[in-house]
Amino acid sequence: MKKTDNFLMGADIGSSSCKISIVDDTGRILAYGNTDYFAETKKEGWAEQNPDVWFQAFKSSVRQCLKESRIPPSKIYALSVCGPAHNAVLLDKNNEVLRPAILWWDQRSTHQSDWLLKKFGRTIFKTTLQPVHPSWTLAQLLWIKENEPYIFKKIHRIIIGKDFITYRLTGSWQTDWYDAMGTQLFNGKAKKWSKEICRILNLPVKCLPPVLNSLDIAGHVTPCASIETGLPVGLPVAVGSGDSVVEAFGVAAVEPMDCLVKLATTGTVSVVTAKQHPSKKAMSYFHVIPDLFYTITATNSGASSAQWFYKTFHDNAKDSYETMEQLAEKVAPGSEGLIFHPYLKGERSPYWDPDLRADFIGISHTHKKQHFIRAVFEGVAFSLRDCMELIRSMDIPIKRTFLVGGGARIKLWRQITSDILATRLHIPKVPSLYVATYGAALLAGLASGVFSSLKEITKIAGKSDETIKPDPNYADQYEKTYTVYKEITRNLQPIYKKLKNIYSGQKSIK
Repeated sequence: MKKTDNFLMGADIGSSSCKISIVDDTGRILAYGNTDYFAETKKEGWAEQNPDVWFQAFKSSVRQCLKESRIPPSKIYALSVCGPAHNAVLLDKNNEVLRPAILWWDQRSTHQSDWLLKKFGRTIFKTTLQPVHPSWTLAQLLWIKENEPYIFKKIHRIIIGKDFITYRLTGSWQTDWYDAMGTQLFNGKAKKWSKEICRILNLPVKCLPPVLNSLDIAGHVTPCASIETGLPVGLPVAVGSGDSVVEAFGVAAVEPMDCLVKLATTGTVSVVTAKQHPSKKAMSYFHVIPDLFYTITATNSGASSAQWFYKTFHDNAKDSYETMEQLAEKVAPGSEGLIFHPYLKGERSPYWDPDLRADFIGISHTHKKQHFIRAVFEGVAFSLRDCMELIRSMDIPIKRTFLVGGGARIKLWRQITSDILATRLHIPKVPSLYVATYGAALLAGLASGVFSSLKEITKIAGKSDETIKPDPNYADQYEKTYTVYKEITRNLQPIYKKLKNIYSGQKSIK
């Protein structure tokens, strides 16, 4: 049966903004919406956001999309929401938010993470298939229990960020397999909440949501939500999934050995696999597609490193990221011996060390602003190389690699990433900033029946705009520099721990 007027909406509740796209049933994007917000950083290493800010941004982005597309709301056929893992929202008995959500890069629970690793590390990894780290909901909840016991006692429901938006739209409470894994409270093999892990916190399992397939329909937009958002009453909302795997879905990375390099706020190298690959240095998730899995290696500071540099050192209001690229293009590969490590928020793969910090190494009087900019681009790419090497060490084969994320908009950065990874990169036709929203929209289409099969999705989404090839002229130089990059990290790890001990003033858990 021929489909007509089936418009789909995809939303991405990101770390710094809510993005939304409207897509038609041919895969063409008709409109974008983008509303920025910021993380609260009350203390060093903290990062929080008020979930209500997400919903306000969602409403604003919906209005932008509807206005730009001029599509009547009644023509929107289905919706799906994605977002980062680990961003848990705590609700009381009245389903009111108890406190701001602790974000995935928050490092406050370092001591709790150390204690969990020492006391229960083997059990936690065996059960959850994830390494113990402050990024996970488990360690964050332990911090809340110890530092805000009055909040912990009031927890009635725990809901992940993207599911909070779905809850506000439909009144339904659930999550998917991917985000359940991201809490580190889920038994990854038995595919159910772990009573054993919950007992560590003395947390009732009933506080955790039902777990559904990403392609299930979670619920339908309520009359109240319709008034707030302008979306039609009864609009189906798919369960959806985490942003990283939805981006993979959006570029048709849906077969084993498909790889996705993400140059966004965070940076990741992820591979679709036919079986689970648990590792204490990587993250193991379920793919959107049943019976497939998703192995993720991640660097905490990806494109956010360039954003940090821009905001910190660019005084001229006329400066822009394009200006940064133009300056960096004047510098030869290697930045004349200047090396940047992007550990602004500690680091995950492969070090899993929250105490690591960013640095510039090799500064001389000849280095100018443009050298530092190029060093930032290269440093993030070296960190992604660390992630790629971890994937390779796990004997996970890679067939084709896609590059997505806001940083991929910068042509020079794309080439640097290809050179340092020594990998050919396919650039999707979908604008880099909106790959997650595009994937969410297509997921909503498959969940609601607009698309009849995964094969139909791959025909729409599996198109590349260009292919970036590594430049062989710089291969040897970058290989040697990467060796030095790793050596510096190893040598500075104990130094950063000493600095933390001097300045943190935190006490150990008894």
